[in-house]
Amino acid sequence: MTIDASHESSAFGFEGQPYYEHRRLRLYDAVVVHASNRLLWRCPKSRLLDHYNDWITSRHLEVGPGSGYYLDHCRFPAGTPELTLLDLNPDPLKFAAHRLRRYTPRCVQADIMEPLPDLVGSGFTSIAYNYVMHCLPEPPGGKQIVFKHLREALAPDGVLFGSTVLSQGVKHTALSRRFNILYQRQGSFHNQHDSVHGLHQALEEHFASHWIEVRGSVALFAARASQRTAPRHPGASLDSR
Repeated sequence: MTIDASHESSAFGFEGQPYYEHRRLRLYDAVVVHASNRLLWRCPKSRLLDHYNDWITSRHLEVGPGSGYYLDHCRFPAGTPELTLLDLNPDPLKFAAHRLRRYTPRCVQADIMEPLPDLVGSGFTSIAYNYVMHCLPEPPGGKQIVFKHLREALAPDGVLFGSTVLSQGVKHTALSRRFNILYQRQGSFHNQHDSVHGLHQALEEHFASHWIEVRGSVALFAARASQRTAPRHPGASLDSR
C-alpha cells in the first residue's frame, strides 16, 4: 500500500489522532459501530449504512475511514469502484486499506483543515464525511472551512454526505450527554459548539442544496453543488433547507 503524504500535520488536525491508533481500531466496530451508535447516539448502524447505500458512487472519496466498516458493507453501484481514502493519521489509512484491499484504494495522508491542492478538481462523484466533524477542533475560521476544501474536490453533479454527533439542536439522553461531555474532556470529541443550525449554515454557504435528518444525537446530511441535482430522500424524516 502506498500513502500519498500531501501535507504537513497542523496543530488542529493532530489533536485526537491517538484515539484512532491500530489497537483501538481493532475494537472500533464493536464499540462505535455496533454499541455506541445504538445505545448512546440512537442512530443505529443500519441507518448509517442505508445512508451510504443512498449516496455512494463508483468514484468515491472517504474522509476519515475509521475501520472501513461502512465501505466494507455498503453497495457500490459498480463492482470495481475507484476508491480514495483520506486521513491525517496513517493508522486508519493502513487499517481500512487492508480491509478494503479488494478495491485497491488510494490512500492520501492530509489534513482537511488545510487546502487540498492535490485533490482539487479530482471530480469525485461522492465524498463521505462521516463521524469526522465532531472530532475536529474548532479553528479560528470555523469548521465550515472543511466543506470548502471538500467542495473543491467534488464533481459539479457530485454529492457530499455524512453524519456527525452534535451537542446542540439534537436530543440527548442523560447517558449520551454524559458520554458526550466525557469524550470532550478526553479530547476525542470537539463538538461543544456544533449545532444543527451551524451545520445548516455551513452547508448553505458552500452548496446549492442540502438536507439534514436528525436521528437521536446525530445529524445525517447530504449536499450538492448543483441545484438541478438537489438531494432528495423521500423515505426519511427530514429537517431540510
